[in-house]
Amino acid sequence: MKRTLAAAALLLAWPAVAAAHVGSPDVFLDAQAGPYRVLITVRPPHAIPGVADVEVQSPANELSRVQIVPLPLTGPGAQFAPTADLAVRAANIPSLFTGHLWMMTAGSWQVRVTVHGNRGDGTISVPVPTLPQTTLAMTTPLRVLLATFMLLLCGGFVAIASAIAREGRLGAGETPGPAAVRRGRIAGTVAVLLTIAVVLLGNWWWAAEASAYARYVYKPLETMPSLAADGRLTLTLRDPGWIASRRIDDFVPDHDHLMHLFVVSLSLDRFYHLHPRRVEPGAFAQPLPDLPAGEYELFGDLVHATGVPETVTGRFTTAGVAGRLIDGDDSEWAGGRESVGAGLTRTVKDGRIVWDYDGMPIAARKLTVFTFRIENTDGSPADDLELYMGMPGHAVFVKRDRRVFAHVHPAGSAPMAAMQIAAGTIATTPHNHVAALPPAVSFPYGFPESGDYRIFVQVKRRGVVQTAAFDATVSR
Repeated sequence: MKRTLAAAALLLAWPAVAAAHVGSPDVFLDAQAGPYRVLITVRPPHAIPGVADVEVQSPANELSRVQIVPLPLTGPGAQFAPTADLAVRAANIPSLFTGHLWMMTAGSWQVRVTVHGNRGDGTISVPVPTLPQTTLAMTTPLRVLLATFMLLLCGGFVAIASAIAREGRLGAGETPGPAAVRRGRIAGTVAVLLTIAVVLLGNWWWAAEASAYARYVYKPLETMPSLAADGRLTLTLRDPGWIASRRIDDFVPDHDHLMHLFVVSLSLDRFYHLHPRRVEPGAFAQPLPDLPAGEYELFGDLVHATGVPETVTGRFTTAGVAGRLIDGDDSEWAGGRESVGAGLTRTVKDGRIVWDYDGMPIAARKLTVFTFRIENTDGSPADDLELYMGMPGHAVFVKRDRRVFAHVHPAGSAPMAAMQIAAGTIATTPHNHVAALPPAVSFPYGFPESGDYRIFVQVKRRGVVQTAAFDATVSR
């Protein structure tokens, strides 16, 4: 194994707002619910409590009725479902059903989907992390309206209190005298003071509640990377303080690894998929492969024992690393004229990977199934594909400015560890690109916003991981 020839020039932690995936909070699933293939999208609310949007689509348009219900992912609540809501069939898309569900607390939830059709019923559970991202802002018109109502209420209260004290003892048609006027003024002054006190106390209570919720808003785990002289990268996690139940020593394997670390150059022309080992609670280490000098960004996928996934982020600059050879499940990719550029075909070892793209504009916030064909050099279908960490393939979607990151499998964006927890409460069968003609692999995903993206696709042939990169422009 080669060792480092040049050490890092600069290393710094770079925390970002992250959830299950950085900037990509929606959950996508391509799965079998009984005899039916369904494509499911769950858009968690940004504020908790809040309403999640659920979309269920049957590509074969076989469903007559769809029911949805939210449940905790673990614990007794996962076994006892309340009455399910009925999803509504979309008027313009008969195969699509939509619904809305309240998510009441932060943590690990599931949306249980039950479908009905001519071939019977089927049920699938979708793991959904509910991580409050922000507070709901009050619009300026609403502020003005509420302030106007408050002034009217306060003024009315003062006027009523003053009138009662001034005229409450008078007979019919009697005019208030000096004493009555004085009583009215005193009562009005007391009412003004009382109103001011109530408004101040209300403002204090509101500020206290807002401050308490601000502490409730999700704060991602912070990553402190450090690079030793021998090319060993250490990632130390720190909890900045969020909910008391979060831990940094309860991570569970996902595809046989506690962490999936993706290291990309800022230009996205270099890509590394690595698997650091835990050296102590909250700390992971990885001997790096060869890295040219430059600045790199990292994204580390982790799954808590509760089923809540988190993606930690960081950035470091190095003067160059001559490290170990890539082996095992680790992989690397370096862009070149043959491997990245215009067109839908990418040359890889012993063949090519072709994006089966119809040329239609890709819209943001719309579930799309991305299908890639694996071919031999002569264009014939590859017949030597192997599972890569238990999956037919892996895909990573990264926005050019690196503010969006998502690690997606053929079954969707939910981590398999969370899917396995959900499977403990109900039978769950991921859909592994059954609709694609072999050898091909498909990934369900919806870009969260418009912009330029790079899609890294990984498959395994004859024990070798092959990576191809495709560029996509997403419209609004």
